[in-house]
Parts: sequence; C-alpha cells; structure tokens
Amino acid sequence: MNNIKYVEAPITEYLHRKASRLLSPLSGTFELTPVCNMSCRMCYVRMTKQEQEAVRPLRTAEEWLRLGETAKKRGMLYLLLTGGEPFSRPDFREIMEGLHRMGLLISINSNATLVTEETVKWLQEVPPVRMNITLYGASDETYGRLCRNSKGFTQVTRAIHLLKDAGIPIKINCSVTPYNARDLEAIFAFCETEQLIVQATSYMFPPLRRDASMVGQNDRFTPEDAAAYSAKIECLSNGRERFLQHVADEELTGLSADQDSDCQEIEGEGIHCRAGKCSFWVTWDGRLLPCGMLPGKENADVFDIGFDEAWRRATQEAAAIRLPAKCTNCKKKEICRPCAASVLTETGTYCNVPEYRCRMAEAYPQAAKRLAEQLKGEE
Repeated sequence: MNNIKYVEAPITEYLHRKASRLLSPLSGTFELTPVCNMSCRMCYVRMTKQEQEAVRPLRTAEEWLRLGETAKKRGMLYLLLTGGEPFSRPDFREIMEGLHRMGLLISINSNATLVTEETVKWLQEVPPVRMNITLYGASDETYGRLCRNSKGFTQVTRAIHLLKDAGIPIKINCSVTPYNARDLEAIFAFCETEQLIVQATSYMFPPLRRDASMVGQNDRFTPEDAAAYSAKIECLSNGRERFLQHVADEELTGLSADQDSDCQEIEGEGIHCRAGKCSFWVTWDGRLLPCGMLPGKENADVFDIGFDEAWRRATQEAAAIRLPAKCTNCKKKEICRPCAASVLTETGTYCNVPEYRCRMAEAYPQAAKRLAEQLKGEE
C-alpha cells in the first residue's frame, strides 16, 4: 500500500521557526464549541448542549471575529477552527466568512457528518486551506460502536465526496482505539482509493479537560497494544518495503530500568514543540492555552484580559515548563517523544515520567520486529 503522508511545506516550517524565535503568535486555534453531534469514547472535550450551557454560554460570533482581528494584527496567519464539532454552531458560516475576509489561512477540524450540499456550496465561496476530517472507522457499525452514531460512516463518506467534487482539500485523521482497530487497514485502503492524505495515531491523551480525575486514564489500548498498532500504522503509512527497511536499519535498544524522576534536583528539557512559542489555543470558554491538550483551568479569559496579556502569560507558562529530567537522556526518547501535554495528562505534573508512554516506547521495537517477521512470512 502506498498512501499519501502529510508533510508540512518548507515555507510553513521556516515561518514557524522564525516566529518561535520572536515569540510571535503565528498559528492559532479557535475551539468554537465543546458540543458535538457524536459521542466518541475517548474524546477530551465533548459536552452535550445542556452540559455546555450549565457551564457558560458560548462566545458569540462577534466576539470570535474581534479576537481574530486582534490576533491577526499581532501576527496570526494560520488559524484552525475546531470544536467539539464546529459545524454544530448555527452561526459557523458567519464566523468562517468573517475570518476568511481577514485573509487568514484557515483549516477546519470536523467529523464531517453534518456537512451537506448546502454547506459545501457556501464553503466554496470562502474555501478553507484544508478540511481535517477524522475518519473513525470503515463502516456504520464501527461508528456506532466508537462514536455512538450508527450512520456516521455513510454521512462522512458522502461529505468527503461532496468536498472532493468541490475542490476543497482534505486531510484524514484517524484515532485508533480498541473499538475501531479492526478497521485500520480498511481505513488506509479507503484513503488510498480516494487519494487522501492520512495521519493516524494509536495514542490517546487522557481527557483531563473533560474530567480532571482522568489522570493517566482513557478508554484506550494498553501501552503494549498501542505500540503494536503504532507499528501497523507506520507500515501502512510508509509502505511494506520501507517499513521492513526501517526495522532492519533501526537500532532497537531497551529503556533504562530506573525510571524514577525528581525534577526538584535536576532540571529537564523545555518543551520542544511550538506551543506557547508561536502557537496558541483558545478554548470554547475563552482560556488562551499554549496547547489544547493542557487543562489550563486557572488560565484567565482572553476575552476579559485581552489577547496581548493572554499571549504574554501563555509564553511565560510555556517557557517555565520542564520535562522530567530522566526523559532527557532516555534511550527511547526518539520513539517516545514525550511532550508537555502527555507528561501532564499522564501523571498530573510535569515532574514525573509518563509510564504509559514509557511502556509504549519499550514495547515498540519488538512490536515492529514481530510485524516485520509476520510480513516476511507472508511472502
């Protein structure tokens, strides 16, 4: 199988590197709502309309547009609109059209089940740079099991064909869980047939933003099974021959047995990603965070304190983060790639080594070797 992998354009990488040095907010995410028409088991933010209204009203289209205008003046060029499900907002078209007129490069995260002919018609007038559609399975049965939407696959594939016919670029995301794992090859086959970029993961963050008690927990694989499916994803993404060569060439060494961490004694590395350096995430209730996976319960409301102050606080918050010292010299660091969000959501602190990620990294080399041997045996 020869799938199309997502590769960021060199100019995009260059602009983000430059913006990171300048602490310029080049890339933003507006989480317009936590409400979604589906109820995926591992979701980190989803609420019903009733649950959302009990917390606070949604910010208005006018408020989001004012925020977009200010962020653009401060340097924002790339903007991701997400939820929940952004198309569940009756005023999403108004928000999209207003932001598009600002000249921003807009992408949309969606499950696409609410996308209709009428939706595609107005999207053609204000086309996003890309629609990021999460494909949760290859059948309505799987969608019912994982997303509690028994018509989901029919709805999303119809939307994909409508969007493709309209010339709107699509990227497919895939969250692999115990509820849809048997569809993995079929999902990749569908994407190959439709000539769609696909990016998949078997790691699910603990949903601390949805439930603060879920530290280190989610409705997901064991670390060892997550590693096995990660190997399958790599094989499907890269193709059989490249995967086999990767396994043959890789230096697969074990983790150190000592995984205790005391960040009070040894300072670890800072964050490696763009969060709080050149990118930010505004939650549906107004908190400007370095990263959308961070709980950020204490972060002030950007609509109250203003974008400049909220961005200043986010950059300070990101700069203060130190990953566990033991992660710095870990032999599996390049497999694990621990990030601030995974450390915090897995352990409840930035100080402790994320055991789930460690176990995934420990299991991955052998999982890749087993898969390689299986593939060779099928020749």
